[in-house]
Amino acid sequence: MTKKTLRHRAAVAAVAIAASAAAPLVLAPTASAASGFGAIAYAPNGASGWAVRYGNRGAAEQTARNYCGYTDCKVLTSFVGGCGAVAYNGFTYQGGGGATLAEAQNDAMGRLGGGWIDSWACN
Repeated sequence: MTKKTLRHRAAVAAVAIAASAAAPLVLAPTASAASGFGAIAYAPNGASGWAVRYGNRGAAEQTARNYCGYTDCKVLTSFVGGCGAVAYNGFTYQGGGGATLAEAQNDAMGRLGGGWIDSWACN
């Protein structure tokens, strides 16, 4: 009985070691998915939609327009990897993008010339 228990413990330990060694390999697809395409779309009435981690720009933009829900939705920003953000000043929406959320927000605010961040999305 003791030999079986020791063999079982050794097998469990071997599986745990193998699993921990394989963990970076398991996480790799998630990391590459983070470099997908994203988009944010808005309608003039303020309705919005966004999409992240799509395989191509067209699919991300179409999905964002679909989620926006109106026929007059327009893509304000699209991005690969990184983030997108939309700023609003009470009258106008303006999109921007960047490698980080802070860069995307600063880009949108700079393009608009003020206002505040209304929405954002990151891959």
